[in-house]
Amino acid sequence: MKAFSLLFLLLSSTVYAAPAPDARVYHREDQVTLPGSGDSWGFAALDPTRPYLFLARRENGLSVLDVRKQRLIKTIKGSQGANGVVFVPSLDRVFVLNTDGSLGVVELSTLKLLKRIPVAQSNLNSAVYEPRSGQVIIVSGRRADRSTLFVFDPKAERISAAHELNVKKIDPLLLKGDGSFFLPMRDEGQVARFSATTFEVLDTWQFDGCPRPSALAQDVERNRLFVACRGDNPRLVVADRETGEVQTSLPITRDVNAVAYDPDSRRLIIPSGVDASLTVIQQLDADHYALQANISTLPMAYNMAFDPQSKKVYLPAMDFTQPASAKGEPKLDPLFHADTFSVMTLAP
Repeated sequence: MKAFSLLFLLLSSTVYAAPAPDARVYHREDQVTLPGSGDSWGFAALDPTRPYLFLARRENGLSVLDVRKQRLIKTIKGSQGANGVVFVPSLDRVFVLNTDGSLGVVELSTLKLLKRIPVAQSNLNSAVYEPRSGQVIIVSGRRADRSTLFVFDPKAERISAAHELNVKKIDPLLLKGDGSFFLPMRDEGQVARFSATTFEVLDTWQFDGCPRPSALAQDVERNRLFVACRGDNPRLVVADRETGEVQTSLPITRDVNAVAYDPDSRRLIIPSGVDASLTVIQQLDADHYALQANISTLPMAYNMAFDPQSKKVYLPAMDFTQPASAKGEPKLDPLFHADTFSVMTLAP
């Protein structure tokens, strides 16, 4: 009887023991390749209404991928030059930022391009929808030593204001959630906070060890701002969202272009196309962080779309040749290979 009881306890403990955590953290679940010419690409973004991934493929247009079925839904007709998108689901619209300076108006439900509105003489880089004001804030591309923030009324479908800044390049804005937004100024080595209504500069911060701030994310609950810093010693800076005071920093991979924070798992997700890796950092508390893993991806997988529900990561990339430059000459642009554009899905 004692032997039977012991065996029962051993079997019970085996059945109900908690599984060991998967040390891989993320694994490659899928990778789909799309046809097209050897042109570069812009941003990727997830449709807030259904499991579609919008891929701004510049001269290859705006492609829409069903991420559940891992198949191309369509490439929207007339969308050549797509560099990024911003969704306004309440109006059944997705607005497309184009390399020719126009703004495409797409009906979200049908994926039909309705029109293109001229905005600027050259590239539009990124945009955010600011729900308090009901406006879309559009960031221009690099133009010598100046950039422009355009204010777009999505109901009237017109530009209502333009604000010129003495900033060489503005990386994607981050809405703070209180009617203001953070603006990273990579070449000026600063992060500023602006009012989303008056466009008044509310704060300007410069962080030690952060010569080129780029991608931003935030932990609203613990009031922390995450800043990916490029440079010879790339770092992630963790700062107070109200004061800009640096709480801590830690090394990350090179030339980071995107950062996501997942409040459920309390993880930071950071891709690097240069290092072909996805860095996962665990938040221990508001001011203490630990590297959890570096997961291999693909060279050039620098932009990312992160799904906060499934926790999946979508990484576009493309095969390329890097031509050698002459000694002392600037690095040449890569030559991308036609019909190699792919989207890798990493799943937890």
